[in-house]
Amino acid sequence: MAKRRILKKNIGYIAADLTTEVLVCKMLLPDVNHDEMDNLLINIFKMQEEFVRRAHYPDGKDNKLLVKKYYKKLFIDLETEVNTIVKEIEELRKDKQA
Repeated sequence: MAKRRILKKNIGYIAADLTTEVLVCKMLLPDVNHDEMDNLLINIFKMQEEFVRRAHYPDGKDNKLLVKKYYKKLFIDLETEVNTIVKEIEELRKDKQA
């Protein structure tokens, strides 16, 4: 149970870091599109909510192999989603720095 709590906290930390990055870009880059940044913030909050929910309710609680497979997929999906958001942030920053 404690490891699940730590996982949910780490998801929150990741979302907080991404949110901070978006807010810093929004405040420091004058020509950045604020609507796109706001949409990105909404996506980050949705991502956090989804992955915390998924971490809380694993499939096949009684079968350790299914639980392990479930969390492995969760980590892969989380990494993919975070990388997608980071790429979107970089694209918005490149457009305004060039």
